[in-house]
Amino acid sequence: MLRTAVIGLGWWGTEVIKRLANSDRIKVVAGVDVAPDLVRDFMAERDIPLTGSYEDILENSEIDAVILTTPNGLHEAQVLAAAAAEKQIFCEKPLTLSAAGAERMLAACDEKGLKIGIGYERRYEGAMEETKRMLDDGELGTLLHMEFNASYNLFAGIELKGWRHDPKQAPAGTMTALGVHHTDFMQSLAGPAKEIYAVAADRSPDYPGNDIVSIAITYESGVTGSFCTIGTTPFYQRMTVFGDRGWSEIREVSNVNMPDPAVLTWRGMDEEIHTRTYSPTDTVTQNLHAWADAVAGKADYRFTRQEILHNVEILEAIVISAETGKPRFVRTQ
Repeated sequence: MLRTAVIGLGWWGTEVIKRLANSDRIKVVAGVDVAPDLVRDFMAERDIPLTGSYEDILENSEIDAVILTTPNGLHEAQVLAAAAAEKQIFCEKPLTLSAAGAERMLAACDEKGLKIGIGYERRYEGAMEETKRMLDDGELGTLLHMEFNASYNLFAGIELKGWRHDPKQAPAGTMTALGVHHTDFMQSLAGPAKEIYAVAADRSPDYPGNDIVSIAITYESGVTGSFCTIGTTPFYQRMTVFGDRGWSEIREVSNVNMPDPAVLTWRGMDEEIHTRTYSPTDTVTQNLHAWADAVAGKADYRFTRQEILHNVEILEAIVISAETGKPRFVRTQ
């Protein structure tokens, strides 16, 4: 059992604790928040010790790991500190906001032999797993092109405060809140990205900043892709993959806080249109358990070191391209 502290007890940190309540692999033994009074009752109900000091956690030899559900701008310093203390680390997405920072974080974990986990749990969704399987098994033929959309109006029409409203910590519209899940999945299908051209626009008064980010991606494999993330349209996601032997499309109309089934539609050379519905599963716990298994040496983790780094490179290129209005080559190892 991995004895773990959850750092940052806002909406998502408390959600992680709820999901791990009956885990047979991870035991939450402590929680940290800079405003402990706001979550004191929540933690007391679950008999989990609460502190306002991250340093206390790092100095506690009875704690094996930390789960970081903190603002994006804190991730690098917190990962480096945890690595120095030889704690295993799971970090919410995005890992950080710069490729150089991500490399420092991963190098620090490598030096101590630590396995870092990352909050891209959407790769565990059934429709996404089936799409990747069809590609890997050749059922769609050679991958040619991908068209993805992620729209989510969670932050529309409200006055945002704190780090989620800070363009330095949450740049490029909803990329850090939602879009990085999709760029991660896209690279798992097409491989490393080569060039990115992003255009940002502020169209709706309901969103504080750029509510639209539209991106064209060219991959080193020659695959092309497009991705659009919108911060004011009600929740909608479409992920379409085109091969020279068939196509596959996933459509979703709700998210983790209001789960509804995903619909996978595909068509191959038989010209028949097939449809399958996937009920939602607890992919958050699946991802955390996969990380715990990797820490224990029981299995490889689904996300490679290079993929974790590369998705930060992709995010950084999107941010720079959107700011400059120019295409951006993606730095890869």
